[in-house]
Amino acid sequence: MILQRMVFTVALLLATHTASAQVPVEKRPVPPLAIDDRGELQLENEQFSYAPWSTDKLPDKVHILQYIGATRSDSKLFKPLTDRLQESFERGQYHVTSIINLDAALWGTTGFVVSEIKDSKRKHPDSTLVLDEKGTGASQWQLGNRGAGLMIVDAQGIVRYFTREAMSEEDVTSSVDLVRQHMDSCLKSC
Repeated sequence: MILQRMVFTVALLLATHTASAQVPVEKRPVPPLAIDDRGELQLENEQFSYAPWSTDKLPDKVHILQYIGATRSDSKLFKPLTDRLQESFERGQYHVTSIINLDAALWGTTGFVVSEIKDSKRKHPDSTLVLDEKGTGASQWQLGNRGAGLMIVDAQGIVRYFTREAMSEEDVTSSVDLVRQHMDSCLKSC
């Protein structure tokens, strides 16, 4: 009887976790995510602070939403796309939110990682940088072993592209075209 209760309890916990976790799916709304542990890094008058962040705060424009681990290799995972977007479009035509999983940082490197993120915020003040202390996004969005993912989201909050993998040159080119298509669409209807 005790064993049956334990099995039932574990099954219930797993079902609850699975129900709250949602994988991003193309042509569906961005799955909800809230980061309260640290959260969005804000810079005002050269002073840094943190504020809770959630997917409810996505701007009404084409959006690149990337979730990466706090490692050097993960920081470069989607860089070919973000670099190409900077070359292809003017500031403000799209928005980038980077959520950094501090739980993935190597032991003893979190302070260094946070310092680099602050430097990045100074260089790109218009970008949204979110620090996820506990890896909430990796588990809630079921991002797998690597714990990384990138979404292109239209102005209505619908996922138009999703990947967990490094992007090929062809993926980058088609993603830039997709961003352009949805920016043009937004100009006509937003």
